[in-house]
Formats: sequence, structure tokens, C-alpha cells
Amino acid sequence: MQPQAPFIHYWKIGDSKAQKNGPHRSVYWVKKKPRQEDGSVKGEKWMSSSRYIGDWRDNCKEGFGIQFYKNGDKYEGMWAMDKKHGQGTYWRLDGGKLRREYTGDWFEDKKHGRGTFFFKNTDRYDGYWVNGMPQGEGRMIYANGNIYEGQWHEGKRNGYGVLTKRNGDHFEGHWVNDKREGQGSFFYSDKNKLFVGEWVDDQPKTGVYTEVEDEDEDKGPKKPYFQDPYLLPAIPELKLADPTNLLEKAMERTKRQRSHFRVQYIPLEEMFTS
Repeated sequence: MQPQAPFIHYWKIGDSKAQKNGPHRSVYWVKKKPRQEDGSVKGEKWMSSSRYIGDWRDNCKEGFGIQFYKNGDKYEGMWAMDKKHGQGTYWRLDGGKLRREYTGDWFEDKKHGRGTFFFKNTDRYDGYWVNGMPQGEGRMIYANGNIYEGQWHEGKRNGYGVLTKRNGDHFEGHWVNDKREGQGSFFYSDKNKLFVGEWVDDQPKTGVYTEVEDEDEDKGPKKPYFQDPYLLPAIPELKLADPTNLLEKAMERTKRQRSHFRVQYIPLEEMFTS
């Protein structure tokens, strides 16, 4: 007499078949179809909601996989414990076509590490991310041709950075809460002049405004516009008694007036970095 096979509940048999481990071709998520006005459901009762193709471990997405979301978006890359984790690319459905939105590092479903974000208006950010926002060193190439390279904090320009405009203007200095604030220099390409000093709320406040010498410019004697001799009457020359001291005091006064605002937005790690 042969030994009797151990009894196994049917639900355990079904559950063992449903366990997801290793590579799977496709796993679908379904949802009920919406009912029509008369309360009936046309065709099949269920409809596909989303789909995943890739690796599994203990019923969790783990390894490489492709997720198709119910809104039409797609993610292709690495997973860990059911979350986007590692290198991956997110595609967004836009106007019936998939548009690449982000390529780079992920950490527990958030952009974290090094990555490139492609904005809908064709701006592009390439740099470091922390908890889903640009933070650290990064470069933004704007749709209008301007380029910013420098520090970011919580998605805004914060710290030291360089802005080069398409028309040749050039700013180099400090940023606070996405605006020029503090020490900085700005070169005006159309005027060939340079401002160096304190900036407040994205505008030059106190500093020195000088003309930049052009080495290629002809320095020979210029022909006068009028040939007739003209004698300019004597004009008294006005000079500041101590311009350097006056400028230093004005800049210090600006710093004191803006200290409260700057402390609110400057990251602590930057404030205590020598």
C-alpha cells in the first residue's frame, strides 16, 4: 500500500503559482471597467490598468524592469523592494508620444544622485539631486540659450554660480533663493563695462562700475567731430575725500540690511564652510 500524499489546500496551490520570483515576461494589473448609464458593463468586466516586465524577488520588483503606468508614462531601469532604485529613465506621455523626462540615479522612488532632467519647455538640468530636487553642483541650459553653472539647494540656485547669457553678458558670484544676492560681478557685453560689488534681490546695489579695456581697440588719436577750435571753460574738479572708505561703509551697510534675509535661505553647510 503506497503512502498517501499530504493534503494541500487548493488556495495554497493557487498562491504558490502566483508567487513572483526571478524574471517574468509580463505581469498585469487590472481594474473594473466603469459602468455605463444603465448600470451595465460593455464587453469584459475587467480592463488592464498597468503592466510590468522584469525581475522579481519575493513578490517585489527587484533588478531590471519596465513599468507601464495607467496614465501612459513608462519607467525603464533598476528596482529594489518595489521602488525605483539605481539607474533608470522615466518617460512621460505628452501629446500622444512618450517624452524622455529624466535619466539618472534613483533612490527609493526619488531622483537622488546624478541625473539629467528634460523640461517640457526644452530647458535641461544636468547635475546632482537630493530627495527629488536639484541640489549640489549642477548646470541648467535654458531654452533661451542662457547657461547657469554652479550650486543648487532644494531646486533653486543657491551659493556660488556663473550665469552666461546668450547675448554675451556674464555674471559670476553668489545666489540666494534663485536670485543674485551678495558679492558678484557682472560684465555688460554691449557696453563693455563691468560692475563688481553687492547685489540685492537680483539687482546691483553697491559697488564699482568700470569700463573694460579692449586690447584690440585702436588706441591712436581720434579725429574730432568738429574742426572749429573750441575752448572749454574751466570746470571745478569734484573728488571724494576718501572714496575707498566710503565704498566699504556702503557695502557693509548693505550686508547688515540683508543679513536677516540671507540667513533664511543660505544652507547651513555653506554658512559654516570656510
